[in-house]
Amino acid sequence: MNVHPIVFNDLVTLRPLNSLGALHEPDFTIQVVPHYSADAEQGRVSVEAPLGRAVMRRHTGDIVTIRVQDHAMSMRIMAVVKPPQPE
Repeated sequence: MNVHPIVFNDLVTLRPLNSLGALHEPDFTIQVVPHYSADAEQGRVSVEAPLGRAVMRRHTGDIVTIRVQDHAMSMRIMAVVKPPQPE
């Protein structure tokens, strides 16, 4: 289990836990980034977006819930990977 909380630039793999999960593949990976680096097509989610706020400071195994229009969507954090640091 990852003992370090999720921070900027981490790659976070999520698994939807309810019927709204049909909108995604079973698991999907996002990268939490500052707002100026966000790019939905590349999977980079702003820390200011609901999903970004929900996962920040959480850990592998945690369940997060966000509101999508009039529905709640729950997801389990399956993995957190620290990206390689440039040399």
